[in-house]
Amino acid sequence: MTNQSVSNYKPNASVIERISGHYELTEFIALVNEARDYLGSTNLFGTSYKIDLSNELESNDPYLTNVMYMPPADSSGLKNFCPFATDGCRAVCLGVGSGRMNHGYKNLANRTFNWNKDNTSKAQLKRAELFVNNQSAFIALMIVEIDKHAAKAAAKGLKAATRPNGSTDILFEHVAPQLFVMFKEIQFYDYTKAPLNTRINKPANYHLTFSFAETLKNQTEAAKYVAAGFNAAVVFKAEKHQLPETFKGQPVIDGDIHDMRFKDAAGHYIGLAAKGAAKHDTSGFVQAA
Repeated sequence: MTNQSVSNYKPNASVIERISGHYELTEFIALVNEARDYLGSTNLFGTSYKIDLSNELESNDPYLTNVMYMPPADSSGLKNFCPFATDGCRAVCLGVGSGRMNHGYKNLANRTFNWNKDNTSKAQLKRAELFVNNQSAFIALMIVEIDKHAAKAAAKGLKAATRPNGSTDILFEHVAPQLFVMFKEIQFYDYTKAPLNTRINKPANYHLTFSFAETLKNQTEAAKYVAAGFNAAVVFKAEKHQLPETFKGQPVIDGDIHDMRFKDAAGHYIGLAAKGAAKHDTSGFVQAA
């Protein structure tokens, strides 16, 4: 953190109303300034190819969605942001193994990551550093950016959705429960590998899809989630939109059409075609189609 703030954040009326009862105003302004001073031009939230698909989807129930990416699992060397990740998941994670976030097959295999290789990686690491070193400032800036996103969606006549864990598995209902109270109109959603009993009391506006992996422990949790009316996402060794019709006796929903998992019918498996490093998986994380 810098010793002296160079930012001059001025909250709008919407933010002032949202934080009422949660933050003292001058404290909140100071936290946002700390976050902005550290991040510079880097934002917490952005977009991705899959998010863009969601935003461009023709629908009678349209949403504007954003997402936040940070280094997955232990790849940052700062903190394990995915404490329930399996070895197979860590080895092929999209957050380090696909598209602009791809660190390369050899680096994935050796668990060596260069977070200075490009601006996308640098931004991921800066967010992680802020979260680890000044979590209060991080959450304050989340509030500012989500408020701005909500206003942008409203101006377009759309509903707003936010995915805080684009490549991580932070239990935000525990870390920042105030978010879900301040933004009751926002549909939050994420994938997770956390046990059901740690997330069963999640806020009503936070939709979770369990992430299926190669271990018996994980697969037992997946069955619990589906039985409880949640969904479980499964990566298949298949081309996009050529997924199996069923998995473990349940229908499979094509999860590659869009990213808005909160729109999926409950109690199903969500199929995702293997992408990036996942195409070379040998751990059993990727399921046969």
